[in-house]
Amino acid sequence: MQSAFDQYEREMWAGRADAYGRTFARLCAHLVPRLLDAADVTAGLHVLDVGTGTGSVAAAAAARGARVTAVDADAQMVDAARRAVPGAAVRQATLPRLPFGDGTFDAVTGNFVVNHVGDAGTALAEMRRVLRPGGRLAVTI
Repeated sequence: MQSAFDQYEREMWAGRADAYGRTFARLCAHLVPRLLDAADVTAGLHVLDVGTGTGSVAAAAAARGARVTAVDADAQMVDAARRAVPGAAVRQATLPRLPFGDGTFDAVTGNFVVNHVGDAGTALAEMRRVLRPGGRLAVTI
């Protein structure tokens, strides 16, 4: 069940992928290399980017040779990320329920996504659930 905060966030960002790409995405992109370093993203790893937005983290992970899966709550953001990272598996999904099995990914990233969910602890636990034992979870906020 979505909290009032989650509903507010969905409504606030709905249909704003172009505006986000011109503004906040550029600001948030500055931390992408450090985020990927913290997650130890290298060639061949299976990486999940949660809250991908227009796909800047997904694109940078793919450029490192990672196999990338990315999710976002907004359909327009998903479309933008698919265009930005054609080799990635990008789909619509929202925290705190990710549509993946336990231990699916070698690394999980979230660039400025935890601050956009109503229950950060539950969101982080879900991101950890889909991470393989010994994998790396890295987030920015």
